[in-house]
Amino acid sequence: GWAVVSVLSLYKSGGLGVPQPTKGATLRLQLPCRLCPALKKGSSYVLMGRLEGDGGALLPPEAFVVPYRPQQQQVLGNLSKKPCRET
Repeated sequence: GWAVVSVLSLYKSGGLGVPQPTKGATLRLQLPCRLCPALKKGSSYVLMGRLEGDGGALLPPEAFVVPYRPQQQQVLGNLSKKPCRET
């Protein structure tokens, strides 16, 4: 299945093709199975998924998905400054 989400902010986008400005942009996420994280309409989340070979966003069952809280802003800002490691 698929989910369409509105982007509030991007901290690590890698090769994800998101139009500028990112705030308010929509992003289509692939949810490959029913065990994938459930997203509730109108809620805000911190999502950490992966990119497919074609640059599409994939949110697999093991993806990191937690409800967004304003208190996380500093931690997310610090995370965005760290270089990504190649895998």
